[in-house]
Amino acid sequence: MSAPKSIPVGERLILALDVPSPDEARKLVESLGDSVNFYKIGLELFMAGGYFELLDWLKARGKKVFVDLKF
Repeated sequence: MSAPKSIPVGERLILALDVPSPDEARKLVESLGDSVNFYKIGLELFMAGGYFELLDWLKARGKKVFVDLKF
């Protein structure tokens, strides 16, 4: 049996961007800086519009994204 795979420290916390707009999500991400590198985007933010631009913006800053669009 192999040793369990270690999760990098910067990926152990996934912060949910459960805010009503991409602008608020950007403000939150900017305020957290490098302290958070992994984010979850849910259905509410997807439906608000500007979703793909937000994904591009996060990617340009080296952030990882988990997308949760279940109903």
